[in-house]
Amino acid sequence: MESADPRQLFNVSWTIHRLSPLHHGKDCESLLDNQVALKTYATRLRDHLTGDVLAGIQASTGAADDDALSKTGALKNCLWHPISLQSSLGDETPRSWDTSFSGILVILEYENITYKAALLAETSATSNERKGSTSLPLLLTRFPTALRQTFLAFLSANFDTYVSPLRLPSSFLCAGLETYLDALRSQPGAAETVEDVVKELQLTLSFSPSIAPALRSLNVNLSRTALADFLRESRPAPKRTLKQKLRSPLIANLTSYLETHLAMNVDLDGSSNEASKKHVRLSKVTCAAFVLGGEGRVKLVVAADKDGGDDSAERARSDKHKLALEAGQELLRSVARRAVVGDQTTT
Repeated sequence: MESADPRQLFNVSWTIHRLSPLHHGKDCESLLDNQVALKTYATRLRDHLTGDVLAGIQASTGAADDDALSKTGALKNCLWHPISLQSSLGDETPRSWDTSFSGILVILEYENITYKAALLAETSATSNERKGSTSLPLLLTRFPTALRQTFLAFLSANFDTYVSPLRLPSSFLCAGLETYLDALRSQPGAAETVEDVVKELQLTLSFSPSIAPALRSLNVNLSRTALADFLRESRPAPKRTLKQKLRSPLIANLTSYLETHLAMNVDLDGSSNEASKKHVRLSKVTCAAFVLGGEGRVKLVVAADKDGGDDSAERARSDKHKLALEAGQELLRSVARRAVVGDQTTT
């Protein structure tokens, strides 16, 4: 069975949803390891998209969606491939992490553009599934709105699954940022690695209308130099204890800085029970390495492989590339865990 290249999950801006288990027992007992089943559902989706359903949805959508869909051209191919991240780092992984995922990559090839979707879960989440159902709780889509709604309707009709938007709270964005930084900081030369991979960091703070009706958001920008400064342990500890014992001091130092210099007493990581601190939240994290949006947007960036020499500089760049890929996969794992129905943890 032809497997998808797991690197197709990177360098794409995804909209994320949560899926309840997929029920396929009426058609097949297994899904991920069943080439016949994947081809069957790919054919059904192709027929679904080339029929009258999408035309009916187009008639009820806005001009922007109509314009986007009108430029795609005819649907040339619909492919469903099994996907696994287990071997994406090759045999030269900096560490022996178990980064296995199970999932399906859906590719819609139109004449003028290619759209993608991915249904993902950690391998452990699908190991004990009952026959006839598969749990792939994280859905990533790169579709225009009308096409996305059609695809979601297809999943619901064919797998009796419930689809809901996956929102990422401020506490999760903090934990996700810390998770990524911790992965980069675990190797020698951590400061240089963080600067080269993350570069500048932008944190978007959002405010409740009741306290700031004219201020929807505020961007806090950290340059490379400032980011390195906020990652040092030398800053005074904040007055409160963070809910999670995170190794990276970034959020704690930033919280202390905002309170000391801007008189903003905020609770970014969700550790406080004080209602007065709930009016300011972290709604987006943007850097050169990834984007996490509280409204349900994810992008993981990995630089393209380059032909390198044997000198130490090239080897160092290669090591940073692999470490960034590893950190991105760990961040994706945390999003997949968040998507598990009923999971209320931040990671």
